[in-house]
Amino acid sequence: MKKAALLISGLGVVMLYACIGGPVALAASGGGGQALEIAPPLIPLRANPGQTLNTTIDLRDISKTDLIVTNQINDFVANGEDGTPKILTGNNYNDPFSMKNWISPLPSFQLAPQKIETLNISISVPTNASPGGHYGVIRFTGTPPQMNGTGVSLSASVGALVLLTVNGKINDQLSVQEFSVNDGGKNAKAGSFFESAPLGFVVRLKNSGNIQEEPIGNIKITDMFGRTTAGVNINIPPHNVLPDSIRKFTATIDKTVIGNKRLFGRYHADLYLSYGTGTQKVLTASLTFWVIPWKLILTVVVALIAAFFVLRALLHNYKRRIISKAQVGGQAVHRTSPPKQRKRASGFRRNKK
Repeated sequence: MKKAALLISGLGVVMLYACIGGPVALAASGGGGQALEIAPPLIPLRANPGQTLNTTIDLRDISKTDLIVTNQINDFVANGEDGTPKILTGNNYNDPFSMKNWISPLPSFQLAPQKIETLNISISVPTNASPGGHYGVIRFTGTPPQMNGTGVSLSASVGALVLLTVNGKINDQLSVQEFSVNDGGKNAKAGSFFESAPLGFVVRLKNSGNIQEEPIGNIKITDMFGRTTAGVNINIPPHNVLPDSIRKFTATIDKTVIGNKRLFGRYHADLYLSYGTGTQKVLTASLTFWVIPWKLILTVVVALIAAFFVLRALLHNYKRRIISKAQVGGQAVHRTSPPKQRKRASGFRRNKK
């Protein structure tokens, strides 16, 4: 079931927004041991302009003491690109997706330990409400009766996010702001040349429409011969991209994806995403990158060069020894050869006379 976690302390606001997938109940405890559990933490609704909706929220005191439960209703928007919501307090803002004034005020009440209180939530949609998404949060805080109103021990609060879609002209409009690959390290340095896996992919999507979107899809990686090397999912399980915001999704190619396979050469990555509250739309993008294990290649080249020079030196020394032995053998043969005897020509001269 979809999930949104919301924890608010007395000194600031910390919201953990996983908005999709997770437990049915959400608990928050304060420094004094006060704790509340809420279900459901996410309430998706759909209504027509002028319609009144009714839903319920269950609260349970999981502490060992009675709690005075108070509440506050706020709007929220996206804060950053990681999906974390930002609570809008006060009235000095202009939010086209506001709905806090549509939710009827809730009373405070005392809740006994381990007891569950079911609250009826009424939401009245104005007749002139703009079509699309509207986003609010109902927060609850539990304080021991003896400290109620003192502000001395403000416990953490727990909240339910309300995602209301008003029927009408819905504008589904997502666009790819970034599709890149990086070295998969802490700095996630993007580029197109890498030494080896792991590799990280970054997909940043901008929602210019008027409704939250849940894009899902994958990245397919093929090698220089067109063979599929790997595939990774994007936004599975799905998370929301709120209107007028950018959300970043990441995926990693490592041993869990490619096993012991070594990447080498030129690769092509294709992004495919589908989204839409009605007719499905498609987003695509592609990029090319290289994986060259240059350190390994450099080591092999240096080793080959070294082996060449060593072999050359060995051959040179061998040649010198062969020539030296040949020269020594030639000199020995010359020293042991007998002297040539001169022919006597005296007899020939006498006969000629």
